[in-house]
Amino acid sequence: MIDVKEATNTLLANLPFLSAETCPLGDAHGRTLRQAVVADRDLPPFDRIMMDGIAFHSSAGGDIATKGMRFPVLCLQAAGSPAQTLAVKAGCIEVATGAILPVGADTILPVEDIESHGDHVLVPPGTSFAPGKYIHKQASDHPAGTTLLHPGTLLSPKEIAVAASCGCAQLEVSSLPSIALVSTGDELVPIHETPLPHQIRQSNAHTLAAAILSRNLGQPHLHHIPDDPSELESHIQHLLGMHDILVFSGGVSMGKKDLLPQVLEKLGVEKVFHWVAQRPGKPLWFGKTQDGKPVFGLPGNPLSTLTCFQRYLLPAGDAMSARTPSHLLQIPLAEPFHFAPPLTCFLPVALTHSAGGTQAIPAPAHNSGDYSGILLTDGFLEIPARTNEAQPGDAFPFFPW
Repeated sequence: MIDVKEATNTLLANLPFLSAETCPLGDAHGRTLRQAVVADRDLPPFDRIMMDGIAFHSSAGGDIATKGMRFPVLCLQAAGSPAQTLAVKAGCIEVATGAILPVGADTILPVEDIESHGDHVLVPPGTSFAPGKYIHKQASDHPAGTTLLHPGTLLSPKEIAVAASCGCAQLEVSSLPSIALVSTGDELVPIHETPLPHQIRQSNAHTLAAAILSRNLGQPHLHHIPDDPSELESHIQHLLGMHDILVFSGGVSMGKKDLLPQVLEKLGVEKVFHWVAQRPGKPLWFGKTQDGKPVFGLPGNPLSTLTCFQRYLLPAGDAMSARTPSHLLQIPLAEPFHFAPPLTCFLPVALTHSAGGTQAIPAPAHNSGDYSGILLTDGFLEIPARTNEAQPGDAFPFFPW
């Protein structure tokens, strides 16, 4: 049995990288960027006006402080129109937010600081102004050629906005692998069926599919195989040829019906590790095919399945996609918690927020089959095995559900 750190490092060292593919920008949300996105021109590309109002040259505003000013309105500078020219230095140009700064102007007064009278405006005495105020200077955000998005970036709406502004109609992103989510066990029936007293509905595969789709890590396909060696062998052999990743739920512990490890070995899947010193989820299995496809065997108890998926498979999906790892928050406990080592404890917690910051309230499930017991929790803390009594204020890595 290996510890959590060794399991994580071993897993990440045995994963393939997914290929890259070209994706239309409209379909790129939630994908992992595999190219750099570079500013194709200055940002902003011109001196951009930030307020509706008037533009004039500061040298014409000398009497505003004492007498106020009367400016004739020469023309309108609308957004999307070529730059007008301030032909009369004592005049002004009406301007719109987002418009280019007129040639010869260096000062903006917003509409709330002026009185409009048709062909002229009045500026009351004492109105303050400053050259450059309300002007978003060309290239002040980024000059042309600046790398704005780096490979490995998860594309959320704000990244899509940047890519669109740079003219990226298509982006190179990580491909979405086909993922087989396989529930094993004679006790399982489809969710639309009424179980007999000794049966339960298939829930784990639906849980895992939702988690995969929420992170856009692949295309999940749900399967079920009963606890029969010949059926397991024939079905798994077929699935190995169809999918890029296989994830099993159940069949990896020590019971007589836990047949998955030997069936996978018979089919040529190399075991990388089996059994991790953690609770829940100790009988975690990981291996790979001869051509490098990863195969995961998760414990069948629902809480164990979900916890192992969040702790190992989501980081694995990020790594395979060449996605920049997300930062794990360290959140302190609000209450003491005792557990028996030497197993790493994945403790379900509910987060509470106050002026003093975020804290985690322990909410341990009754057992690893208690999937409904985590409904009021936000995720789990990873408390290392060496910690016997965790005290309030002790901070640990937090994994959100």
